Amino acid sequence: MTEEPVSWFGQERIDTDAKALGVYLTALIVRFRVRYRTDVPMLRSDEFLFGARLKPILTLFLKDEDEAVREALTTGKEFLNALSKNTSFSDFEEALDDIERYFYGTFKAVYLRHVNRAAMKGTIADDDAPALIKTFLSDVSANRFSKGKVTRAGSCILLTPFGDLIEFYGLTQTDANRFLAILRESCIMFQDIVPAPVLEQEFIERLA
Repeated sequence: MTEEPVSWFGQERIDTDAKALGVYLTALIVRFRVRYRTDVPMLRSDEFLFGARLKPILTLFLKDEDEAVREALTTGKEFLNALSKNTSFSDFEEALDDIERYFYGTFKAVYLRHVNRAAMKGTIADDDAPALIKTFLSDVSANRFSKGKVTRAGSCILLTPFGDLIEFYGLTQTDANRFLAILRESCIMFQDIVPAPVLEQEFIERLA
C-alpha cells in the first residue's frame, strides 16, 4: 500500500506511544465490542462512558503514567469522533481494518513494547505461566479457540475463552480464572480481544 487508507487519518495521530495505544485500543474495542449505530453515539457524547471503557485497559499498559493515560484517552476520543464524522456506519469495519493494516508496523511495535512480561509469572495447574501463554497463543493462532470477528491483520475476539480453557487444558474453574487474569494483566488479551501482534510466531516463540 502506497497511499494512506483514509484521507482523515495519518501517522501524526499515532506519533507517540500514548497516542498509538489510544487509537489502537479504541479501534479494537469499536471493532469488536461496540454496536456501531447505538453505542458509538453514546460513547461520543458521554465522556464518562468512553473513559470507563478505555481507561482501565490503558492503565494496564501505561501503569502509573497519568499524563500518558490522559493523552491516550484524548487521542482515542478524537479518533472515534473523526471516524464517526468521516465514515458511514456501514463502512466502519472496512475503515478500521484498513487503518490497522496500513499502520500495523507502528501499532505492533508500540503494543509489544507495553506487554507486561512481569505479570507472566507463577504456575497454572502444573504449567509455568509463560509456557501456558505460549500454548494458548499458538492455539488461538491455529483457530482452535472459538472466535467471533477477525480483522484482516489477524486480531480477533474469543467467544468462550473460559470454557475453552477448561476443555482444552483440563483446568479447574479456579485455574481458568487465574489464567485469564494473567492474560489480562500482561496485556496479552483484553475484553476477550487478542490483538494480532501477540499472535505473531516471532512473539510466541520468544515466550519460551
